[in-house]
Amino acid sequence: MMILLLMFSSLSFRIYCIALKSENDVATKNTLRSNEISATRGNIYDTNFKKLTNVKENYIACIKPTADSFIKIKTLKNHEAIENELKKGHLVTTEVPFLSYFEQSNSILTLTTYERYNDNSLSHILGYCNESGGVYGIEKHFNKILDKTSGSLVLKYHCDALGRVLNGEKTEVFNNNYNNKAGIVLTIDKDIQKITENALINHNISTGCAVVLDVTTGEILACASTPVINRENLSETLNNPDLPFLNRAFSAYPVGSVFKVVTAAAMLENGNDEFIYNCEGSILKSENLFYCNNRQGHGEMNLKSALSVSCNPYFIELSTKVGAKSLLETAVSLGFNRRTDFGNDFMTDQGCLPDINELNSEAAIGNLGFGQGKLLATPLQVAACYATIANGGTYYEPSLIKGYINSDEKFSSAGKAKGISALKKSTCDILKEDLLETIKKGTGKPAFTSLFDSCGKTATAQSGQYNSDGTEIKHSWFAGFFPYDNPRYAICIMKENGASGSSDDAPVFKEISENIYILNRMR
Repeated sequence: MMILLLMFSSLSFRIYCIALKSENDVATKNTLRSNEISATRGNIYDTNFKKLTNVKENYIACIKPTADSFIKIKTLKNHEAIENELKKGHLVTTEVPFLSYFEQSNSILTLTTYERYNDNSLSHILGYCNESGGVYGIEKHFNKILDKTSGSLVLKYHCDALGRVLNGEKTEVFNNNYNNKAGIVLTIDKDIQKITENALINHNISTGCAVVLDVTTGEILACASTPVINRENLSETLNNPDLPFLNRAFSAYPVGSVFKVVTAAAMLENGNDEFIYNCEGSILKSENLFYCNNRQGHGEMNLKSALSVSCNPYFIELSTKVGAKSLLETAVSLGFNRRTDFGNDFMTDQGCLPDINELNSEAAIGNLGFGQGKLLATPLQVAACYATIANGGTYYEPSLIKGYINSDEKFSSAGKAKGISALKKSTCDILKEDLLETIKKGTGKPAFTSLFDSCGKTATAQSGQYNSDGTEIKHSWFAGFFPYDNPRYAICIMKENGASGSSDDAPVFKEISENIYILNRMR
């Protein structure tokens, strides 16, 4: 009996020791807790190094279960829910209106965190993310670069095995590369982008776009497409019949009369600037009758007057004189039928130029001559074409990436696009003078401003598609540049299902150009 009692006593003592050790191990393992408060990924900057992401500040209060905390949280709307968690001994994090809402103490610590997006501005360029990374735009195509510089803000505190906070211990905040400076620098100018987006809203361009280029470099300073992507409600965006996920500035459309400058340039490049045509309201080519926008006819037209009033028969006849080969070569040199790749497969549509074998009749050549037929182009391509005329004949492929900032905050340039000689300066000088006349006296008069002289061209392009009532869908355009004396900016606006370039888009050009002019004077 004694031996048995001794054995059971030894066994009981051993079980007690093992249980005590296990309890101590569990307590030790759960002493230090980590709580990720917020995470960031690489920044995206504008051309002036202003942040386009990680701008909006939020304030998070980290509250320990102390007597002092129970008193202070009474001012919060959700204080009852917070009290319930504090009574369980848990640490609670909650958003507060501003950083100094609570006085910093060992009981309550308030931190500044950052939201990825401030609003839906630049939604088609920046794109958006989900839990796995970038899904659209720069976020998607430059995901690896932006992910490399991710960071987090971590709260570390001591608690017992049941997760109850040990109040005697200090709460520590660890910054694991959170909100660091590294990232991508775009050519976008944040202020010009806002001007452009507001102009589309102010003139009810609900399905359309506007793009602004620096004519001396080809850099995209602004690119706005409507409707925008609502990052807060992607399912609503997905079900919108107006296709918000389509970046219209990078998508190909029928262009209409804004292409007439290409036909004019092809003529001028061959040394002919004296072509005269008598418009009678229509013209017959290869048994196809083409009408002018003035069915009564414009009478005798030269290049300046034909551009000014957008006379179709003039350019139909002119294109047949120029010939298919010269017309196509000029279009290609001005960037048409060319896809732009901004890097990592972030690219635009290519558009469409008819093959020379398809231009096998005067009707086919004439169709191209005033921007119709199989011709498709993106608003970005049209803007680049007008930028070439503005700068005196050098074509720059549009660019979007300016460079990169590393973790040491050093900037490295992505390199500037090399210009390609596309037109003679004499050609551009004549076109500039003629496009100035278009705004002063022609179809572009709604774009006129008294602040400076500018150049531009309207268009209303047939799409070959029809509304439910049987009317044809037309896209209205305006393309131009300013100021006339020393052009700096080229702008292209396009509205889907528009009335005319004169009524829809020219006023948008006026607002954007005037506000950029004012902005530059204030800078």
